[in-house]
Amino acid sequence: MDTFERLIKVFNAVFEDEIDISSITPEATLSEDIGINSIGMLYMAMALEEEFDIKFNNEDFAGIKTVKDVIACIESKC
Repeated sequence: MDTFERLIKVFNAVFEDEIDISSITPEATLSEDIGINSIGMLYMAMALEEEFDIKFNNEDFAGIKTVKDVIACIESKC
């Protein structure tokens, strides 16, 4: 399973029926396209840390706007 597929799995687990998983693309913006707010970002970060066995700091998510940005951040930590 690649990083994008694992990320989709995390989105599905964290947000369940709150977002349309089928509409998520690497270019999708987290807030506008997917509808993830700051609390959702926190839950997502915690789930990603567990899924990928990594640790994020506050600066890691400062420039994150798209799914592709999340993937790049994860891959830089792995």
